[in-house]
Amino acid sequence: MFLSKLLLKEYGSFYNKQVELKDGVNLIYSDSRVKSRTFKDFIVSMLFGSTGSRDISIGEDTYSKRKPSGGDYKGSAYVKTEDAAYLVERDFLGGGRKTSVLNINSGRQEEYKGMPPLSGELLDVERSTYLTSFVMDDSCKSDTNGLPDEAVENATRKFLKNTVETGSADINFEASIEYLRQQRKANSAQPMVRRLSELTRQLDEYENVDKDIDGIEDRIKKLDEDFAIEAAKRKRVSRKMIQNEDGTVKYEADEELNKKIDILAETGQDMMKKPENTEKKLSESLPVIFGAGLLVILLISGIVFILPFGSVVRKLFIIFTTIFVIFTIIDGLRINGFFDSGEITPSEEDFKQVLKEIESEKEEKEATMFDMTFAKEYADSKEALRREESSLLEKRNERNKLQAEFGAIFKKKSELEAENSAVTAAMNQLIKQREIIMNENLPKVLKHISDYISQVSEGRFDSIILDRNYNISVGKGGVLKDMNELSVMDRRLVYLAVRMGVSAAFSEADAPLIIESLLDGFDVDTLMAVLETLEGMKISQKVIITRDPRLGNILASLGTSFNFVEI
Repeated sequence: MFLSKLLLKEYGSFYNKQVELKDGVNLIYSDSRVKSRTFKDFIVSMLFGSTGSRDISIGEDTYSKRKPSGGDYKGSAYVKTEDAAYLVERDFLGGGRKTSVLNINSGRQEEYKGMPPLSGELLDVERSTYLTSFVMDDSCKSDTNGLPDEAVENATRKFLKNTVETGSADINFEASIEYLRQQRKANSAQPMVRRLSELTRQLDEYENVDKDIDGIEDRIKKLDEDFAIEAAKRKRVSRKMIQNEDGTVKYEADEELNKKIDILAETGQDMMKKPENTEKKLSESLPVIFGAGLLVILLISGIVFILPFGSVVRKLFIIFTTIFVIFTIIDGLRINGFFDSGEITPSEEDFKQVLKEIESEKEEKEATMFDMTFAKEYADSKEALRREESSLLEKRNERNKLQAEFGAIFKKKSELEAENSAVTAAMNQLIKQREIIMNENLPKVLKHISDYISQVSEGRFDSIILDRNYNISVGKGGVLKDMNELSVMDRRLVYLAVRMGVSAAFSEADAPLIIESLLDGFDVDTLMAVLETLEGMKISQKVIITRDPRLGNILASLGTSFNFVEI
């Protein structure tokens, strides 16, 4: 495939700029570096879209960098393949990003939301591979300055290292591994392990709390039973002295005292129990009961009036329904104890009051042979047990809170351990994959870049050698020279050979090759060697973007047919 026409409608500083291209060499001239870089970015954006991701070769946010100051943000491109021609239109503006692809031959048009890359039938290559293999620039830091001379060696080493180890110039293997390592460190479960250990120690202190609570409840139950037995015994022997008319004395059961003993016995069994939930259900509320009854009457009345019954029948239906509902309500209230006088369970206050009354009466009724001190002792003992029980219940609540925290932390620890295990597996897989990629890429890349350094240097160098740290040396007849020992132009030449070699090694797809500002500044002889080498590359469409006006004359002197456009 190749690009036949570009329409930079509103993109960067361009407005309604039309550029005709051909399948072959296209020389794009501009005296502005900003325009050169913008034009290159436009081609990439038309092929793969622009969604604000950072462009690999530039290291900048292409979307924001090329967004016009106002108005729209869009462009079009005509793409030709062996079978058809297409019109690709993209609207880059955030919030309304869209893409359309029109098959000019068939008239079929596809609409897409967002910025998808062109389909495989048009462009069979991924964005990262395209930017590594088909886009050759000088990795500039800004739109006004190219790669500094002192940074050429480092940029070449970085480009080669990333490409050989990962297959993409923008993926740094070591940085990726370090990022995963830091993620694993940040998600360490060790603090949670320490907290779980502390919680385990604290929970051990509450190990017997449930057993202690059961023991207290058993003691309270035994105390209640003992009190009931003692109260019954005292009731049998309770009596009062009565003087008869003839002057004799007899003893009779003191009914009033017995009654109070009954109250004490009953209260002793019921007081201090856990309060039951006295909240009424919605169905026990009087307004709800009567409202439901009224609703039933109205519903039956409505049904009766809808059905074809006579007037008398309707009235009878309503009357009997009303009577039935009333009796149902009354019966329900009766079942729920609404009409019961209700036996109120004596409270602890009742117990104390009755005990007080008995003690005061004991002074008045000296004839009463009944010692009630056991009831007071019972009350004191039970109150002490309840206080002890309350303390144990608080401990149990604390224990339950610690158990809940333990469970939550244990779950989070398990999740982190699973995540870290996955990260470790990913790291191991990356390391393994790097070895596979290196073994496949390194020989291929070294062969191509050695071929190209020989061609572009006109035989001054015949090989490029890498050490384990990707430090670059160039050789001639077996004599090696480190890249940092070369002149500035020779270092740039090595960088160019590396970019061309990687392009030849990986650019198997049919796509435009873009060379932006990479040929500027070389002498004429070197340029002629470079252009002859480029012409021999298998890629059919080459877009050379330059600020060097000599390139057109050199191409013409070489007899190379090219399309010239000034932007």
